[in-house]
Amino acid sequence: MIVAMPERAEPRFASGLLMLADISGYTAFLGRVSDAHPDIAAGVAPVPPAYAFMITLLDLVADEVQPTFRPVQTEGDALFAVADADVVTNRGREVLNTIGSTYASYHARIEEQQRMQSHDCSACVLLTSLELKFIVHAGSYVVHELPKGTHLAGPAVILAHRLLKNHVTEATGLRGYALFTDPALELVGLEAAEGVTHAETYADAGTVTGGVFALARSASRTTA
Repeated sequence: MIVAMPERAEPRFASGLLMLADISGYTAFLGRVSDAHPDIAAGVAPVPPAYAFMITLLDLVADEVQPTFRPVQTEGDALFAVADADVVTNRGREVLNTIGSTYASYHARIEEQQRMQSHDCSACVLLTSLELKFIVHAGSYVVHELPKGTHLAGPAVILAHRLLKNHVTEATGLRGYALFTDPALELVGLEAAEGVTHAETYADAGTVTGGVFALARSASRTTA
């Protein structure tokens, strides 16, 4: 018997902000968890609570960025989200406040976990090294509504992901920050000089310019 394929919506164009919230130190942290719990490889020990905790961090970020951003999917140690252009046009302060408050809530959750933990294994001591950075780009992209979720594609999506590998920390000393590209700054009505101007160069994408905004752990306000 031939089974009919489920109907799919036609791909459509959209435009707006493309945002990635990426946990820095994620791989090193879970690597240390594996070292502290060697039975993980054999699959015979209970799953260490650190794994569930990392998921709660991503869930928290997904909750906090709404309604300014709409989460699309988690990608390992990052959350990918979008904001329609008509929602964020000339609303830069609101966008920055959303990012800033998300960052503060993220670190408050880590501090709470530190107070609650009952031991100091080699992994737990790395909790404070788990930083959060935001990449914010803008452009047009193709939206595919699939049975199991939404898929975004296009050059702007590729570039946003490419910017996860950058030299912001080396250039500014910041580990927690929001990097806005010039197209994103133009859309939301901000100037790069309100933060720290920055540029990245890629062999296949050329030079990408924008601004970096520092984030405060105890407040939603961003600083240059």
